Amino acid sequence: MNKHWLWAGLLLPGLLLADDAEIRRAIEEGTRAYEAGEWSQAASQFDYAATLVRQLQAGQLGELFPVPLPGWQAEDADTQAASATLFGGGIHASRQYHKDNARLEMTIAKNSPLLQTMAMLFTNPSMATMSGYKVRRINGQSAMVKEEGDSKELMMLVANTTLVQLSGRGSELAMADLEAYAGALDIKALSAL
Repeated sequence: MNKHWLWAGLLLPGLLLADDAEIRRAIEEGTRAYEAGEWSQAASQFDYAATLVRQLQAGQLGELFPVPLPGWQAEDADTQAASATLFGGGIHASRQYHKDNARLEMTIAKNSPLLQTMAMLFTNPSMATMSGYKVRRINGQSAMVKEEGDSKELMMLVANTTLVQLSGRGSELAMADLEAYAGALDIKALSAL
């Protein structure tokens, strides 16, 4: 079996679908360094390839935000990919939506170890209600919502790997707006990414 593909399969699941020359070059350099016993160089190249894959994944994540609802406008999505050495890795994307006196931000975090902390709230609804959240079902997913004055928040855990957060302010912002945006997410595509 070709060691090049063995390393790609072990270190970068789903990489074989990517067709990026720079990623392949980093894997080849990592494989060459590994075979030469240059462990630090091999690890560095494989980390670099993994970071590039996370960047591709973050870009795809940024494309999954819902289009603005009628009467709303949106900014371009902002995406980030963190290496495993920073915050435990994962990918993050956010997008700002606005209309009149209403503003909301949707943030999506995927494959971050920080999600384990949030998962406790979703697996223990009484803990969520003690924190002031109400539990709802949106788009087939468990969600938690919270309202304090003109500030509103919605959180949804998708496939135990992705946290979707919507938060907003404004006298014209309704919880129904946050729920509509959460409901407009392509859960299947989000889970598959």
